[in-house]
Formats: sequence, C-alpha cells, structure tokens
Amino acid sequence: MELQQLRYVAALAKELHFLRASQKVHVTQPTLSQQIRKLEDELGTPLFERSPRKVRLTAAGQRFLPHALEALAAVERGAAELKERSGELTGTVRVSAIPTICPYLMPQVITRLRAAAPKLVLELYEETTSALLTRLRDGEIDLGLLSPPVGEKGISELVLASEPFYLAVSSRHRLAKAASVPPKELDAERLLVLQEGHCFGGQSLEYCKRVSKNPHVIFRGSSLQSVLRLAAAGEGVTFVPKMAASLSAWPDLRFIPFTRPEPERQIGVVWRLSSPLLKTHQLIVSLIAEAAAGKPVPAPHSRR
Repeated sequence: MELQQLRYVAALAKELHFLRASQKVHVTQPTLSQQIRKLEDELGTPLFERSPRKVRLTAAGQRFLPHALEALAAVERGAAELKERSGELTGTVRVSAIPTICPYLMPQVITRLRAAAPKLVLELYEETTSALLTRLRDGEIDLGLLSPPVGEKGISELVLASEPFYLAVSSRHRLAKAASVPPKELDAERLLVLQEGHCFGGQSLEYCKRVSKNPHVIFRGSSLQSVLRLAAAGEGVTFVPKMAASLSAWPDLRFIPFTRPEPERQIGVVWRLSSPLLKTHQLIVSLIAEAAAGKPVPAPHSRR
C-alpha cells in the first residue's frame, strides 16, 4: 500500500468522477484508475462502484476512507513538524471562513501573515458553517473561522472575540436618524435575512423573536450583499455584523446600534481534536485574534 494510492482514493471519494479526481492529483485518468485497482486487489475488496454514469463508494470504501484520510493527515502533520524545527514557518495552512466573516476579516489576516511569515502559504475557502464543518471533519481544511458554539464531538473550538450586530436601514427609513434601536421597533418591520445554512441569519431571527413569535421575513438571501442591496433600496431592514457596517461601501444605508442588551455573535476558530495545532496554525489563530480585536495592521518594513 502506497501513500499516493491513499491520495487517489481521497480525491476520487470527493469528486466521484475519475477525470476530475485525476486532475486534482495531477495524474492521468488511467494512472489513477490503475493505482486504485491495485489497492483494491491488495485489500481484497472493491472500494468504489463504477458505472458509465456514476462512481460511488462501496460499503467497504466508506469504512476505509476515514482511515485513509487520517493517515494522510498524520503524514502532513509529521512533515510540518519537521519543517518547524528549521525555525522558519513554511508550508500551507488551509482555512475556511464563513461568508459573513471571510471578506471583512481575512484580508487583514493575509496582510499580517505576509509580514510575519512570508513563506507560509494560506489556502483560503469561503463556506457556510455546515459545509465548513464537513470539510474540517473530512480533513480537507486545518482551521475553520466561524461563529461558535459548535458543540460537535471531535472538534475543538476557541472563542477569540465578540461582535455586536447593527440594524441596517435605508437612509430614507423612519429609523435612519435614531441613535439606537430597541427590539420592539422590529415588530412592524419587514425583515431581510440570510437563508438557512448561514448562522448569522439564524442569530438575527433569534433576536427578533424576543418581541414576535413570527417575525415578518420577506426575503432570505444567499449573501449579505444581496440583503444589504435590498435594504438600501428601502425594501426592508436587515442585521449586519459590526465589521461589515461601512458607510463608505454603503452610502445609502444607515447602521444603527441596538439598545442593551444588544444582539451579538462570537468569533472563533475550530480544529480537529485528532490534529493538534502546530506553530503555523497557532500563528494564524493569533493573527485572526488581532484582526478581530481591531488592532492596527503593522506598517510594512521599508526595503533598502
């Protein structure tokens, strides 16, 4: 059994398509197919069902896959630990962040990382909470940036910061000049929220239910940008995390704080218990914490 064969199995299990899997691992389709057949012969059982239209894992393949992924992850951790001993942080760290955090926080993290460890590569993904956790469990990412709590077996979580929500309304809205908004004001409003799968949408609705069992939701969007555009057009009101409340980006909106106790969310990172944080991971976590706390980005060093 060869390590490369395990990589081929992992790729085909993810893509369920021989051509796409071979492209992902940078080999020809016949090579990938032959090596998986060779492994199946060695194991004495097929790992995949093959048909002209579909590829899927057999029952044996489903049992074998977690062990293959665990072995690959262990080898990657071993290689990373050896690189750390050289004193310079190198390699690749794979991070996934939810859409209501990624575009606002991660650019700052990337800037900080370039200054702190220029040879360390950050592989970044943007996904909903459920998709992020699936990729984390499958060993496809090292860290997840989301809004805790998660409360899943086998996953560690660390809260880094808390962030309040603002109410986003059109500049022509009756509340546009209000200094703050109590929850009772939402009872008569049409709400624009993120659809299921986005934890921020669920957190917003939970706050609204303090005053109404059936909040008047008129739109469930797939992105914060879409709900903010509708709010700017006066079609309703929506919630926005503080990090996304930018008047320069949204001149037709007003962002109003809520009265205490205001709605808020936590910002945190998650990782697999079976994969302890290396120095490279710890560095990125610390940089995320700095960005979430609003610390200024260090000025780049001048070169002479």
